[in-house]
Amino acid sequence: MGTTKQLRTRPLHGDFGVEIYDVDVHHADADTLAAVVSEFNHHGAVLLRGQSLDRPAQLAFTELFGEPGDNVRKDFVDPEYPKIYIISNKVVDGRVVGEHDAGFGWHTDLATSQRPALCTILYALEVPDEGSDTLIADMCAAWNALPAERQRQIDGYRVHHSFIEMMRQRGLKPTQEHQETMPDVFHPMVRRHVFDGRKALWLGGKVKGIVGLPNPEGLDLIDELMEYATQVLSQGRSVPLPVHSVSRTQRSPQGQR
Repeated sequence: MGTTKQLRTRPLHGDFGVEIYDVDVHHADADTLAAVVSEFNHHGAVLLRGQSLDRPAQLAFTELFGEPGDNVRKDFVDPEYPKIYIISNKVVDGRVVGEHDAGFGWHTDLATSQRPALCTILYALEVPDEGSDTLIADMCAAWNALPAERQRQIDGYRVHHSFIEMMRQRGLKPTQEHQETMPDVFHPMVRRHVFDGRKALWLGGKVKGIVGLPNPEGLDLIDELMEYATQVLSQGRSVPLPVHSVSRTQRSPQGQR
């Protein structure tokens, strides 16, 4: 029976998130990369500094976690590697090179898709000295902190997600392709971690409501739970990550960004 290679790490916040040292993911061997994935499975987020990846290497690293997901919006995908989406506030030769406000409130990536994201790979190329943080909430911790009565109430609820509604709330106009390929979807409010079965809150972000509950009751409950989850976050479970280019893998998700 094989054993997982031990990496040098430090916790980011308690048992949520780790920084991994002395790993160059572009040149690491298979055992080392498997250990990186294992750290993610156990801790929900990993931080690797000082990487130097071209686009194929970024996608190869993404594939360690699952099948790279498609980007629904094509505005700022890499023209040669459309699985990679560019986030930036830079203007080069009069052209905006990336989306500057991709972090639209608390959300789970691809929540409006039939197959949401397991994780998002954020690769920072250029970041300011301060600000531009991406915060990640430990939704397993949020679930565990809920009172048992509240857990019983919401376990089994399904949430109504809508890409078209999300675009509308952001002041963006859906394309005809969006209208045809992105129907509304329904996902459980509470999901189990694909690695070890832990339960986690799974709220998504801006949604239409909860199946079986009238609005505003359903939307108020979503807001209440989101506020509660990020209150747990503010007590020591936030991980700041600068970001420039993004790739995602698709499986059942575990975290919330």
